[in-house]
Amino acid sequence: MKRQSFLNVGLAVSLALAPQASAADDLGAGLAGLVIGAMIAGAAQNNPPPRQHRTPRKAAPARPAAEVQADKDMQQALNNFGFDAGPVDGSPGKRTRAAIAAFQGTLGRMQDGVITADQRALLQDAMARERLNPAEAAQLAAANPYGRRGLPAMYQRTPMAPAAPYPTPMPPYPQAPAAPYGQPQAPATPYAQPQLPATPAPAPVPPVAAPAAAAAAITAQDSIPDFGDLSPPAASMNNLCNQTNVLTTSNGGMATAEQMPNPGLALDEQFCLARTFATADGEKVAKDVGATQALITSLCGQMKTALSSKLADPAARPPEATLAEIRKVIDASGKTLSATQVSGRVCLAEGYRTDDAAMANVALATLAAAEMKPYAELLGHHLREGFGFTANPEASRAWIRFALDAVTSGAAPAVLPNQTAERTAILSKAITAN
Repeated sequence: MKRQSFLNVGLAVSLALAPQASAADDLGAGLAGLVIGAMIAGAAQNNPPPRQHRTPRKAAPARPAAEVQADKDMQQALNNFGFDAGPVDGSPGKRTRAAIAAFQGTLGRMQDGVITADQRALLQDAMARERLNPAEAAQLAAANPYGRRGLPAMYQRTPMAPAAPYPTPMPPYPQAPAAPYGQPQAPATPYAQPQLPATPAPAPVPPVAAPAAAAAAITAQDSIPDFGDLSPPAASMNNLCNQTNVLTTSNGGMATAEQMPNPGLALDEQFCLARTFATADGEKVAKDVGATQALITSLCGQMKTALSSKLADPAARPPEATLAEIRKVIDASGKTLSATQVSGRVCLAEGYRTDDAAMANVALATLAAAEMKPYAELLGHHLREGFGFTANPEASRAWIRFALDAVTSGAAPAVLPNQTAERTAILSKAITAN
C-alpha cells in the first residue's frame, strides 16, 4: 500500500512538471489529475489518522443520604416561612442561598447565604412550634414587621414554656395474695383510707362589749383607710414594647410613612424594632469575642458608673456637645475605636436585656461618640419616653434628627440596614408630626 502511494505521488509530480503542449494534452492532464486525486483520497481512507484517547470525566461522589435529607428539610422550612428556596430537592443552589441570606437578615446576622447548624435547628423548631400553636403564630406574625418571615426570630426570643410535669401515678390498689388453685379466693382487701384525727370544736368566745369611749372615737375620717400614695412607676422599656406590640397587632400591622394615623405609636414601633435588633446584635458580638455573662455584668457596670455623670442632662445642650465629652473619656482611656464599639454594642444589649435604662444610655452615647452617630436615634427615643432621663420631646427630636442627618451623610445605619430608607421616611415624618 505504501509503494502504491509513492507511485501515485511521483506520477502527480511528473505530470505537474511536464510541458503543456496542446489543448488535448491539457485535457489528458486534467483527467489524469482527477484519477490521481481519487487514488490519494482512497489511500487516505485506507490509512486513517490515529484516534485521540480521551480520559473519561470522573463522576462527582454521591452525597450521604442524611446530608441530602437535611438540605431538603432546610429548603422546606425556608419555603414555609416565605423565603423562596426553590424546589425541595436537597441540592441548594443560588436560589436557596438567597433565601438563607434573607432569613439571616431577619435574625440580624451576617447575610452570607451559608447556614449554620444553629440556624438550621431554629428553622425546624420554629416550623414545629408554628404547627403546634397556629393561634400564637398568627398573633406573633401580626406584631412583626417581617410577618411570618419573622416568626423564627420571634420564637428565638420567646422560648416555649416547659410542659407541666406528668402527674404522679396513684399507688396500686392492694390485693390479697392469690389462693392455691381450687381453693376459695379471699375477699379483696379494701383500700386503706387515712384516718384523720377528729378536730375538737372551738370553745365559744363570749362577746366583749366595746367601751363607749372607743365607739365614740371612730369618726368619719377613720372610715376611709389610708394606705399611702402610689409613687409614679419608673419608665420601663420592656413594658413599653409589650404595650406597643399589643397596639400594633390590634391595628393590623406597623405604621408606614404613607399610612401613619398615630405618629407617637409609629415612633414606639420603630424604637422597639431597633431595640430588638440591637439586643440580638450585641449578644452575637459578645459570643464572638467570648465574653462570659460574669464579665459582661462587671465591665458594663463599670462603664455605667464611670460615664453616667456625663449624661446627667443630655437635653441641656446639643448632641454634639454631649458626645464631645464622651469622646474625651474614650481618648483618655487609650482604647481603640474598634474596641470601644464592641464594648458599646455588648453593653447596649445587656442594658436592653435587663431593662437597665442607665446602662443602655451610656452604651448608646459611647457608640455615637465612637464614630457610630446613627445610634443617637435610640438615645432620642429614650429622651422621649423618659428612660433614664426626664422626658423631653424637643430634645428627643434633636437627637433623632442628629442620627438621621448622619445616615443621610453616608454613615452606616445602626440597626436594620435593609430597611434604612423606609425607617428614615417613617422617623422623619413622625418626629415632624409628633
